[in-house]
Amino acid sequence: MKIKVIGRWGAYPKRGEATAGFLLEVGTHKILLDCGSGVLSVLQNYIELHELTAVFVSHNHFDHMADLGSLQYACLIDMDLKQRDIPLQMLVAKESKADWTIPTLKGTIEQLINQDTIISFEDGLTLTFFQTDHDAYCLGVKVSYGGKKLVYTADTRYDETLIPHLQDADLLMTEASFYANFDAARYGHMNSSEAGLLASKAGVKKLLLTHLPHFGDIQLLREEASRNFSGEVVLAEYGLQIVL
Repeated sequence: MKIKVIGRWGAYPKRGEATAGFLLEVGTHKILLDCGSGVLSVLQNYIELHELTAVFVSHNHFDHMADLGSLQYACLIDMDLKQRDIPLQMLVAKESKADWTIPTLKGTIEQLINQDTIISFEDGLTLTFFQTDHDAYCLGVKVSYGGKKLVYTADTRYDETLIPHLQDADLLMTEASFYANFDAARYGHMNSSEAGLLASKAGVKKLLLTHLPHFGDIQLLREEASRNFSGEVVLAEYGLQIVL
């Protein structure tokens, strides 16, 4: 199981980079976790778009789904050029069919998912989902394969009810939207200190901090998280790859 950082910023992308987006490679699967602003451009530095087999969209905030429409156009073109044989599966977090809508074009198939959804593939890859505490309906995802477990919380306030979903993960990918002295919950997010505390209480092996702020010295985020978590803390960087 490999995970590559495509986008690491919250709100908007810094020059030449992207907001939330991660490429998960497991066996023959290439799954995009979130498709924020700038993700589509950056992703093509690593794979061709027609290689994607699925995309998970955690919630309907633009820094997590801004490039989804352009991705659908890419899939339509790839189908017409016969570079894509199977439509891209879009796993979109929604409370109900009446929730936010996106146009579905040739080359993509939308599947509504919620916290009760389980997606299993023939090779043993399993995706399960859990609701987080955010200002929009938002799902985190737990990826299980070959005895390894990766968890991505997407956006959330500090919430100890998430611990059972994160428990003993080989890698926890979670936000550090603010520094330790900020009341992140006011904005629907979590700060670096809270990220470290959540990782510690869940007993995870490694913590990846992402959804980073646009001010201050972001290197401090790692130091602040490490005060509460004794395991390895990694700050998301453009192109960083972690192998489990």
